[in-house]
Amino acid sequence: MTALSNKPFTLYFLSNTIALLGLWIQKIGVGWLTWEITESTFWTSFVTLALMAPAGVIGPLFAVFAENWNMRTASVILKVLMFMTGGIIWFLQYLDMHSLFTLASLSILQGLLSACYHPVRLVFVSIVVPRNLLSSAVGLNSASFNGSRVVGPAFAGLTIALFNLETTFFIAMLTYIPLIPVLIYMPLRDRVKSSSTHDNFLKRLLEGGKVALKTPIIARGLFVVFISAFFVRGMLEIQPTIAGEILDKGSIGLSFITATAGFGALLASIWIGLRTNTEVKIETKLVPMLTLGLVVSFILGFISEMYLMAFAFTIVGFTTTVVGIGTQTVIQLKVDEIYRARVLTWWSSVSFGSLTIGGILLGLAGEFIPLNVGMMIMPILGYLIFKLVVYSHFKNNFM
Repeated sequence: MTALSNKPFTLYFLSNTIALLGLWIQKIGVGWLTWEITESTFWTSFVTLALMAPAGVIGPLFAVFAENWNMRTASVILKVLMFMTGGIIWFLQYLDMHSLFTLASLSILQGLLSACYHPVRLVFVSIVVPRNLLSSAVGLNSASFNGSRVVGPAFAGLTIALFNLETTFFIAMLTYIPLIPVLIYMPLRDRVKSSSTHDNFLKRLLEGGKVALKTPIIARGLFVVFISAFFVRGMLEIQPTIAGEILDKGSIGLSFITATAGFGALLASIWIGLRTNTEVKIETKLVPMLTLGLVVSFILGFISEMYLMAFAFTIVGFTTTVVGIGTQTVIQLKVDEIYRARVLTWWSSVSFGSLTIGGILLGLAGEFIPLNVGMMIMPILGYLIFKLVVYSHFKNNFM
């Protein structure tokens, strides 16, 4: 039995998928508009990654507060604010007033809202379904995110090509609406809240990191996430830069390679989400998936043909998603509920922070050396660092 047998989760799953679809439509549109305005690998990477950066930098701060928030109220308020930000992005495009400053500022604002919403979203699924469906719900929730990565970029490329960016941003704005009434009215389970609300803020913040580091399987998982995000997934997040610098296929080429990466991620999400045997250890898949991702990322540096690149991105999307969902699922199952928001947000901090820095550094390197050369160097460094740490700290006995 999967989490889709739970009707409240199914309703949340469907409406949240629509909202996530809009997020990816908006991200592709903003990234492509930035490339059109600047033709800079650095600034396109910066604006594209601004949506992820705040979750990696300040996500743990929000998680400390979020542990005792009313999850329904927080979800509704944050989604309304994200809808309003999407409205501003559309309206400025309608007035033809966008610049690098407006695109960067609004991406950072949306990123801040996403950082605040991230611990809420990670905990929210655990109060929708019972514990025996939690592993399936985490996988399906990620399938929702990654399914939108398939449809969203393809839809964005199509609307940009057939209509314009104004229409694209308007549709993205509307997709936030269906989720809001669902969040207001859906039934939620009672949640155990932290009893340490009067403790020092910094103490509570660091406590989540300590719990993660003192749990060996989680500490090892976070290291795998770091290598995967910094040296592999960063490439996925700067695809507007790759499409503009290497492919020269316009918005259609961008939407195609982004959609295929999302397709790989979707396959991984479904594979994990439909697993009914939660006793099979997903952590045993992490290192093989990381290794495959590093190898294919290196090969990407030699590819300039769109269909071959799309196939490679499909594999990279699959491997990075298995690593991401696998470690997130382990945390959901291994950590006490009162620490879950803090530990999960340290996971997201490592994940999003690493891919943000990795992607921006790769984009910056593209200003001085050919971008494809940087794409070859990154996975080589990642592999060497991984092997060095595994040998020196774990004596080759990792997972």
